[in-house]
Formats: sequence, structure tokens, C-alpha cells
Amino acid sequence: MRDRFETAANAFEIWRQYLYRPSYDPEASVPAEDLRRANHLTVESDSEDSSSDELEPSIHANKTTELIMEWANTGASTKSNAEINRLIHDYIRHPDFKPADLKTFDAGRENRRIDALDTRKESPLPDSFQEASVNIEVPTGVKNAPPHIFSVPGLYFRKLTACVHAAFTSPIALHFHYSPFKLFHKSPITGESERIFSEMYDSDAFIDEHDKVQRSAPTDDPTCKREKVIAAIMFWSDSTHLANFGTAKLWPVYMLFGNLSKYIRGQPNSGACQHVAYIPSLPDFIDDIMKDIHASWKTQKKSIITHCRRELMHAVWKFLLDDDFVHAYKYGMVIKCADGVERRVYPRIFTYSADYPEK
Repeated sequence: MRDRFETAANAFEIWRQYLYRPSYDPEASVPAEDLRRANHLTVESDSEDSSSDELEPSIHANKTTELIMEWANTGASTKSNAEINRLIHDYIRHPDFKPADLKTFDAGRENRRIDALDTRKESPLPDSFQEASVNIEVPTGVKNAPPHIFSVPGLYFRKLTACVHAAFTSPIALHFHYSPFKLFHKSPITGESERIFSEMYDSDAFIDEHDKVQRSAPTDDPTCKREKVIAAIMFWSDSTHLANFGTAKLWPVYMLFGNLSKYIRGQPNSGACQHVAYIPSLPDFIDDIMKDIHASWKTQKKSIITHCRRELMHAVWKFLLDDDFVHAYKYGMVIKCADGVERRVYPRIFTYSADYPEK
């Protein structure tokens, strides 16, 4: 059953229309100081604010808090308030956390230990990178002859389901829109209402897919009563040179989510972008192999390489869109989201922006 819901118009005469009553509004948690009107601020008030923001030793409740805030406001500038809170509440306050165990701690050494793990074994981090090889079919140039199977090594990847789970449980998910809506504005000139398109979560594509999930998406648990929501996946990939000289390059694949506002998604330090994979290039020794197995290698080399690059792209995506992702796509995956509520999340691919690697 649909439960249509309309919000009241705000100061800009903009309001929302929901097909289903939302269970969570990320904008309800926006700090009051971020909602101040710009015309209320003056040069004098800015100067007063800047002076009042200077930290004095006496303003903190205790020395421990003072030391944490000193660390937070010095060094690298990428430490957000949400990440600082996560450090304190999820780790330092964890019952297994013991300061005495950190007497000889060295971050570089511990990261090297993780990197040295055999990638063929199960990783201690469910969303960490793994390495694999993918197979592509290469024609032999002989009529009715079966294609040659060529293995391309060096695919570094993270499971898509693990990336979705990591995103929906991270602090950035507090800004996710789980319920799409239509956005309207009343013209002050004509008095007529007009539709506004601003984000992925106010698009017809998102609303229609959300409606389909509510009405007909199956679950693998007949007793499940959890809210059904969509993970609006947006992929992006592009070949990237690693230096101003030479041919060293990397071909990353990124995952973003249309549940998040583009204004947050576009911030470099927001943590909204998930690294999904690093696609390998065709190895140099393919020339030595192909000239022995393809009858027309000398005259059709360019076309064959183009074919191999195209096949590599398809092979990588066939590998990434594994059985776990297909199962989650059909039946959803249960995730305890950042707000503490368990939801059944259905991944849906909305956009894929990419270059043409075969060129």
C-alpha cells in the first residue's frame, strides 16, 4: 500500500511529495549553525565568532578530551567530526581496547603485516582488496576453430556487496536518502507549481525503481518485515596516468551512491567514493603468444588488441557482478544502517560513466 505524504513548503516555497512515508530524513540532523541565513552574518559577527572559536584549555571537560581535540585539529585536515566520533565511540571506548597494548605500536609496520597476507586466504577485512586473474577468449583466425583462452593477471577488487555494506554502515550513510521524492516549487510570478530535478533521489528513475521494490521485490526470508530500500549505485572508471612521463598507468573503478546529495558526494574529503577495482592492462607478453596462435596476427594486430581490451572489460565486470551481488540484487541484503535500523537493501545500478579503453 502506498502512503503518500507531502511536506509543508519551506521559506523558498519548495516542498516534497513522497509515494511512501519516509522512515528517516537525513536533513533533520543538519546542525543548526549550518542553517543560518547568510544575510544575518556581518563582518562584526564573523570576527566575534572567530575569536570565540579559539580553544582555551579550560573549555574542555577533562585532559583526555583536550588531547583528542588537539590531535583532531592538528596535522592532516581530512579528519571530519564524524570520523573523530567514530574513533572514540567505536574503538577507544570498545571494551577490548587496551592502551597498554600500544606501547610499541607502529602504523607502518601493522599495515605491512596486512599487505603481506596471502590474498588467496580469506581477508580479515570483509571489504578489503583481493587479487585475481580473469580469462578472455581470443579468436585464432581459423574458421570453426575454438577460441584461445588467455588469462590476464593483476585484477585488484573488492566485493560489491561488501562495498555496499561498508557504505551503509559508515557515518556518511547518516546523509543517505532512503525514500525518494518529487520536488516542487511554487512560482512567485505565476503561482503555478513546477517540478524540480536536483538529485538522483528526486528523479523518476529512482522513484519508479523504489516503487517496484516495495510492490514486487522478493526476499529470501518470508517473515522479513524490514523496510525495503535501494542502494542507487553510480559507477565511474577512467584510465589514469601515474606520472608525467613514461607509460605507467592505473585503471580504477569507483562506486558512488545516488542516495547521497551531490553536494556531499562531490566533496574531496567526504569519504563518499568507494574504490571497487583496479582493472589490469593487457600484459606485454600477449604479443609473443598471439603471433603463434593467430593466423593473421601481422595484418590484424590492431583489431585483435581492440577486441582483447573489449573482452577484458566484459570479463572484469562478469567477475565483479558475482553470485552474491546477483542474489542481493534479487532478494536484497540485510544491513544495520548507520542510524541503528536494520533495512533490506536492494542494489541497483543507475549510472556508469567510463572512457573507451579499447580505443
